[in-house]
Amino acid sequence: MSDLFKLSTLDMIRSEKGSDELPEYFRKMLVRNPSKAIELINEDNLSFPSLYILLPQIGKPPFSRYLSSRNRDAITVTKAIRSKNFSRFRQVAVNIEAPEILKWILQTGKNDSLSRGEYIDILDSCAIILVREYRDYSMLPVIKEIIYNRYKQGLFIHDMVWAFFECRDPNCILMLAESLNSNDERDIELTKKLLKFIPVVKYNDIPNDLLYRNICYWLKDNYPFIYYTGESFQQMPDPSPFEVSLGAKYLHKKVTNDGKFENPLSEAEKQQLNIFNTLDVNSQILLSSYSFILHNKNIYWWSNWINYPINEQLRISVDMLGGTLC
Repeated sequence: MSDLFKLSTLDMIRSEKGSDELPEYFRKMLVRNPSKAIELINEDNLSFPSLYILLPQIGKPPFSRYLSSRNRDAITVTKAIRSKNFSRFRQVAVNIEAPEILKWILQTGKNDSLSRGEYIDILDSCAIILVREYRDYSMLPVIKEIIYNRYKQGLFIHDMVWAFFECRDPNCILMLAESLNSNDERDIELTKKLLKFIPVVKYNDIPNDLLYRNICYWLKDNYPFIYYTGESFQQMPDPSPFEVSLGAKYLHKKVTNDGKFENPLSEAEKQQLNIFNTLDVNSQILLSSYSFILHNKNIYWWSNWINYPINEQLRISVDMLGGTLC
């Protein structure tokens, strides 16, 4: 239930008597005072979990015709998601404010103890549709909150994590890194698991405050060259949803979020990149790191260095940064 507003009457009943008792309470209210039951279900501050629990009683005619437009639309969305048929969702979404309904479901359902089975699937689907189809990222903080809450309960998080990273924006890394400052060790544990693709995160002996700063530095230095891979926990145990394009960093060229160069390369740059791509990964890391440092320090020196033969570039990079030639 959302902590942003006062509980509705039905939410208070559910909080006091439990989710199992709410349907019986509502059934008795329907028998004794139907108009009051309609008033309660249509309260503005009703949460999605209570609506979800009462779906068997309110989701069909004749009662459904008395529901508020928000409740009707939420039920329509829920049924479409339950069908596992996305084309059906697209059909019904044409006639409703689907993004607002998806956000209402996530916002009011984020902290609920119903997070099991079908309910958890519905919230996952809402997050995925909102981020992937509507490109609405306003709920990313809520999605993150759901991920961390579920992790503490030992619940399934992979689909919600996938929805979070599908924003394809490297800035979401900082949203996760902020939890390194949490007082809860489980938050820190999950943050390190989610950000394991960042080289510095692999060193567990670093104090969390220093680790946070190092992540910020890594993101700042590599931001123009970071792209989204689409890797997820459904595919592998340690996915890398974002990676640094070493070739782009070497040439100091920005990439789009799918890893393509933002601007076309010249023929000379294409040739340089082809040679760079034949090198082992350690040499690529060395060259791209030195190229980035030199470009920021003195672009005139960089313009000379980048036109040297690749072996000479490597020799200079080793002399300046340390290491050995392979």
